[in-house]
Amino acid sequence: LEAALPDKAGWAAEEGTLAHAICELKLTRAFTDRNMTERTYKGRLKKLQEQDGYDPEMEHVTDEYVEYVKELAFSMPAAPTVMIEKRLDYGAWAKGGFGTGDCVMLQGNCLHIVDFKYGKGVPVAAEGNPQLALYALGAIAEFGFIYQVERIFLHIVQPRINNTSSWETSRRAIEIWGDYVRERAELAYDGRGEFMQGKWCDSCFCKIAGTCRCRADTNLALMDDALDPVSGKPREAAELS
Repeated sequence: LEAALPDKAGWAAEEGTLAHAICELKLTRAFTDRNMTERTYKGRLKKLQEQDGYDPEMEHVTDEYVEYVKELAFSMPAAPTVMIEKRLDYGAWAKGGFGTGDCVMLQGNCLHIVDFKYGKGVPVAAEGNPQLALYALGAIAEFGFIYQVERIFLHIVQPRINNTSSWETSRRAIEIWGDYVRERAELAYDGRGEFMQGKWCDSCFCKIAGTCRCRADTNLALMDDALDPVSGKPREAAELS
């Protein structure tokens, strides 16, 4: 249903894209391009700062994210493999599915997926986060034969609302959940899934949330509690739950 609707990136999405680009530059300098000169770094940063949507707040917000990643890396017993803005393909579980991991770290039997959230409208939690769990599946698919991953850590860094969290799970648990995803993704891909109203209508920014019949029927059903079953008139406000 969304396929026929265009992507309309608002100013918040554009801000987030720019903030992510600044994060990528700073992490690249810290981890994957140690030979980057100060002049090169400042030149690239200046170009980003000149883009529409840039706000000086982005500097300390992105610094906070970078410091989190650095502390995480330095806390490990040995230097981790660090990948920045890494494409992760989880098509084996959801046909055509892929995403971009802001920062992926592998060290020993541990996999870390770190996600930077610039937005401040919807708080995001690491525990049970399906986006990051899908990214973990993609990372396992690509690197699982090289690294004997057993422990998986999901991290959310959302500095503008002081919301940072992490959650540990196991490879086995993620793979079992992946089987659950695969069954439902096949239904969705074939258009055989059931429409359901839920918090995801807003938090996942569904394009048809404002015109979805299922969502309308679910919300309009709330009127049953607001009307007197005999008279059909609105109940007294004090009686509403």
